[in-house]
Amino acid sequence: MNSEPLFSMWARLGVNFPAFKPSKEEPRVEDLIAQTSLIGRYESRLIEGMAGWLQKHGDLVNTSLMRRHIEIGDLAVIGLVFDTLTSKETAKLKQLTKYCRPKKKAEMLFFAAESSPTMKAQAVEHETEINRKWNLLYVSLRIKTDAVFDRKEVLKRNPNLARRALFGVVMRTEILNFLLQKESSFPAEISKALGYRYHRVISDIQGLIRDGAIIDSFAGKKRQLKISPAFNNFLNAIPY
Repeated sequence: MNSEPLFSMWARLGVNFPAFKPSKEEPRVEDLIAQTSLIGRYESRLIEGMAGWLQKHGDLVNTSLMRRHIEIGDLAVIGLVFDTLTSKETAKLKQLTKYCRPKKKAEMLFFAAESSPTMKAQAVEHETEINRKWNLLYVSLRIKTDAVFDRKEVLKRNPNLARRALFGVVMRTEILNFLLQKESSFPAEISKALGYRYHRVISDIQGLIRDGAIIDSFAGKKRQLKISPAFNNFLNAIPY
């Protein structure tokens, strides 16, 4: 179990983990949430940092993408964390709890507490409705918003999230982000990479072509999509 990459990825997204250098590449937050729900049970700071980030910036999470990533994470941990959050930025995340599942029997959220009868007893004594709902107990779960950078700094460090903030947390934005990273692609590859149905991707691609954001050409028999030069100039002029 190597938690260091996760600390670095959350640092890149704006969680203040001073001992870790931010990752060079911007992570996809939905995948990072799923990974953190697994590894974070060994490292409480990861789950607490994630909870703090979501409390402040949860509206930047793409719920369609998150729905697909829930299945590769710990369903009970994700459900508990989303249920615990209370800000207006996290209201849409609570809707995803219907896709999560509780543990079959009560467990400690953090594995380090499993060997401590005292901590278990305290957790049981102070259990809440949310603990019982997900069958996950803990002595404390801090939502560390004070350790999370503000919106301006987060968007400056993470262009993909900045485009979500600017254009909306929608399919079109994810297609643009993917093409900006790949330079060129084709519909089937985009559909597979984003985990969206092919017909849904095609519909949004056609809209982006119509609006001049991407251009459509053929390399041999293969369809090729690129960001249009005019739209690329527009993106470069945005002061993230």
